[in-house]
Amino acid sequence: DVASSLATARAGHMYSAIAPATRAIIHARVGSRASPRTRARVGCRAGLFDAFGRGSGTKKAKDEVLRLAREQRRGVGHSPEDRAEMEAAVDALIASRGNGGRANTRPSVLTADWRLAWTSENETLFLLEKFPGGVGRAPITQAYQRVDVDAGTLRNEVVFSNGNAFVVDSVIEVTDETRVDFRFTGAKLNLAAPVEASLPLPPFGQGWFDNVYVDGELRVARDSRGDTLVVVRD
Repeated sequence: DVASSLATARAGHMYSAIAPATRAIIHARVGSRASPRTRARVGCRAGLFDAFGRGSGTKKAKDEVLRLAREQRRGVGHSPEDRAEMEAAVDALIASRGNGGRANTRPSVLTADWRLAWTSENETLFLLEKFPGGVGRAPITQAYQRVDVDAGTLRNEVVFSNGNAFVVDSVIEVTDETRVDFRFTGAKLNLAAPVEASLPLPPFGQGWFDNVYVDGELRVARDSRGDTLVVVRD
């Protein structure tokens, strides 16, 4: 059931300390595990960075990120080759904005309800794979990130097809034009009817994330654990 699976995720990943990680380490790790064909394909895409201008170039780069997100099923079951391809597409998207892609933490830009399009985060992917939903007329399981810069809050929420939801609350502080520090303050499993209840869980950990790309539709973040998150405005 959901509760026991959450306990498994907590023991394996979710309540582990958030260790610092650099993008160079992630790229080196992914690249070393990718096939020669994938490394060549990624290298070709990276070589196109200079060809991306603003406007149409950014649109093409964004479309590529969203296409990969759909094809890779939000990241569920993704391979090292898939990860390398997505990271290269994100790098191309960042490069397409040039110096105009900053100031990504203003309240008018960052405050929103964001729906998951793709992630490399194991905890979220575990829940999406374990409880996919979408059977019959049931909706698929969705993951959201709800950010309020002025209130200094962030809520990560996985809403299952039966209405149950796993919620993790955090406080946040904007530290510069791209970086946001966060500290988890609590977690709970909200049960839907017929047994409406909320099961509290202790808070766990802290870290930061960089908003490397934000526009009116799409946001991409990379965090202190080396994970990448792609979300769309809900």
